[in-house]
Amino acid sequence: MHYVDEIVANRSVSKIAVSSLLEESLNENDLFNRDSVTKLRRLGVKDDDALILLANHKSVRKYGYKLSVDTLKHILNLAKKHSRSSPLKGLIKSPFLFAKAGWLYEHAPSFVFYHRYRQDELDSYILQFAGNYRSLFLENQASFDFQEKLDNPRRVLAGTFWEKEIWDPVEMIVWARKNNLVGLELDVDFHPFNYARLLPEEFSEDKRHEIGTAAARFGVKIDVHSPIVGPYAPFPNADRGKPLFCNPLDSLGPQRETIFLARDIGAGSVVVHLIDLTRIKEMASLVMTAAGTPVRVTVENYCETEKRQDADTLMSIFNEICNLLPKEVVRDNFGITLDVGHLNIEGEDPLIGAEKIGRWSKDKGVFLRVHATDNYGKLLFAPPHYSADVHGNVSGKGINNALIIKRLRSIGLDFDVLAEQIQPLTSTDIALIDQAQRFSLGVSQDSIVKKGKARLSTIKVDSLIDGEAKKEEAYQFLAGLEGIDSLREYLLYRKIQTKQYLSVDEARRSSLEFMRMPQSFKRELIEYIDDLLAPVQRETGRIDRSKIDLIYQNLSGDLFGRVSKENLDQIFYRTKVFNQGDIVFEQNSQGTELYYIKEGEVSAIADGINLAALGAGEIFGEMSLFYDIRRSAIIKVTQDNTRIGILPRDEFEDILVNNRKYAYDLIYRLFTILPDRLRNVSEKYKMAIAALRQFLENDSEGFRRLENIISETQCVKTYLPSLSLVEIERLFEDKRIFDTGEEIFAEGDKADGVYLILEGKVRVITFTPDFQEVVLGQLEAGQIFGEMALIDDRPRSASVVPLTPCRLAFMPKEKFDYLVQTKSDLAYRFMSCVCLPMFRHILRMSTLYSKVKKEFQ
Repeated sequence: MHYVDEIVANRSVSKIAVSSLLEESLNENDLFNRDSVTKLRRLGVKDDDALILLANHKSVRKYGYKLSVDTLKHILNLAKKHSRSSPLKGLIKSPFLFAKAGWLYEHAPSFVFYHRYRQDELDSYILQFAGNYRSLFLENQASFDFQEKLDNPRRVLAGTFWEKEIWDPVEMIVWARKNNLVGLELDVDFHPFNYARLLPEEFSEDKRHEIGTAAARFGVKIDVHSPIVGPYAPFPNADRGKPLFCNPLDSLGPQRETIFLARDIGAGSVVVHLIDLTRIKEMASLVMTAAGTPVRVTVENYCETEKRQDADTLMSIFNEICNLLPKEVVRDNFGITLDVGHLNIEGEDPLIGAEKIGRWSKDKGVFLRVHATDNYGKLLFAPPHYSADVHGNVSGKGINNALIIKRLRSIGLDFDVLAEQIQPLTSTDIALIDQAQRFSLGVSQDSIVKKGKARLSTIKVDSLIDGEAKKEEAYQFLAGLEGIDSLREYLLYRKIQTKQYLSVDEARRSSLEFMRMPQSFKRELIEYIDDLLAPVQRETGRIDRSKIDLIYQNLSGDLFGRVSKENLDQIFYRTKVFNQGDIVFEQNSQGTELYYIKEGEVSAIADGINLAALGAGEIFGEMSLFYDIRRSAIIKVTQDNTRIGILPRDEFEDILVNNRKYAYDLIYRLFTILPDRLRNVSEKYKMAIAALRQFLENDSEGFRRLENIISETQCVKTYLPSLSLVEIERLFEDKRIFDTGEEIFAEGDKADGVYLILEGKVRVITFTPDFQEVVLGQLEAGQIFGEMALIDDRPRSASVVPLTPCRLAFMPKEKFDYLVQTKSDLAYRFMSCVCLPMFRHILRMSTLYSKVKKEFQ
């Protein structure tokens, strides 16, 4: 134990006696370890040193995190600099809270300040934590002006995972009562990014009694989610460390304490994640902790673990757990928390997966509860620290939560539903879950399935409703309950979620766009998209993703979804104030600006129909930034003093030219989505050219005008002007020689990296369907090619052949990925160099596409 050596070195204190006492302190049922402090003092250890020893020992032995002694000494000195009444001074008298302050101090540089901070800012952060801990938790007095229990609550549970303002669970119970919700799922944890989360040992006996009394008094159900984050080890950042509580079987102490906490506060369930599917006996042993109590340990399916957690795998695992448990424990203390979002990310239709698990639960008599959430599946969009598990609003369209709830209820199940989403619950979110929970089928589920089969028998197989879909009972249920149009809409979202290169934010935005459309227009859009997909289906027997790309990109995309508010304020520094009734821009007007609502609200109106109300934090006008198109709606201000940030196209380019650090998240998003946007606009352009060439075959004048426009087409030419020779050498270490005519790579080859031309010239070529060569352009020394390989796994889209003997430098994709994962400034500067010409080329291709349409309409 390094901390013992550091503290008692060169002192006449027995290390063995100190180490033994520290072990005993882990069993002391006192947040302040007063007995252990006294015993250490008797051994000759000073009070400050005793606190450091106890804090470090608890951190290492109980929670698995090695704290720096220097960190704890710094926090002690920080407390001494302030008055005797300083919250920090009182807080760190508890070894655990002292350790927690140390965790925050070591994690904040990465999770709070993103490696850009001053020492005084970090110190202020710790002082702020201590002040909030005292005022919002230790000294908080929940106030309420009602006495009675809920009579007919909305059948929705709210989560507290992302709650930052309310610390005290009693306050959360009062909040649930005021909002007429049936219950809460309390998250107990340590979050490096949200210090309002609390671990079980922070709840005193009095606080536990207070929570239980409040829940019983107001009739609010309580469930508890066990710790899933915790400190990051071996390093306190997400680049080089992993959350210690991610696998509950690796942090059994906090997990068992959570079960005891649930027992003490009268909670019904404790949710535990299923991470390692090979450790079933250990999971069963954890469930046994609840034996003899009213608490159930409900195992929640997770995603992106070593083995795919689809419904069939989960049922097999649940069977094994049940076989290891006594029957009365299965009946009274075991259950399942079904997370439909995690099924979706694992690539399983959550409607079908939920039905399977629901039937298993009913057949086995195993308790079931549901986590409703929204995401867009495993989109293979994985920038550092991003995840497909986005926890969007439950009323979103990525997952049809209402349908899943109705299907589970139709087979005879009764269960609680948690609306697990990052954003606060809206009235729409609450109503969607509540109405689904109360929905009455009116007839048996067999009758509905029979009706769906009859409806499906009247339509032909097409690109969305194929033969397998017709035979799937869950889809028959949907067709019988809501009709064929609803099934088509549902399957469209399933198809879109298989699109390999779709970003989370683009999916969310287009879903919102679709959700806000008038019903008649929704139906027309579904038919239109189905018509576009059907020919491809007939020709190839499968959906061509590039066609979905084109259709999908026309819906919309959100570029700024992961950029922080602080960075958005810097990007949109130019601000204009509008009053109610002002028009930001008209429908069909030309524009090149992007807008960000800082305060206030606007309405989007198209053809007299109010499509959406947009509020603070929302962005609009993105498509005009990228493409030469007219505005699709009127934007009308609905509140006085609405402050809107404006980003013109030239200032957007300036961000890329000058590689602004506050725009790093934006630069990465651009780097991942611009290639698809370039491919899409290029594909539209090429399709238009191909059609016009056939149409104008006997029109020499028209053909000449078309060829003049085609001559303006160029391939993307990318230089690296902002990088020094030393930096370029660091990126491109591998040197390669090619002779004239020796193919560097061919169209369709696997893309494994990017090339830089050191000497010589190359030409970029592709081939028409009848194998006619088409020269896309020439590149020379100082330019790069093949950069798309750094972004996705698609094959090379063109061939590159030397025009002269060439000396090239090569950077493999693996090296670039490492630079991005370590947040290297060099990687972001390189991405800026790539994005700017790509952005300009999109504008040029969009302009040419518009020119072609105008010239030959």
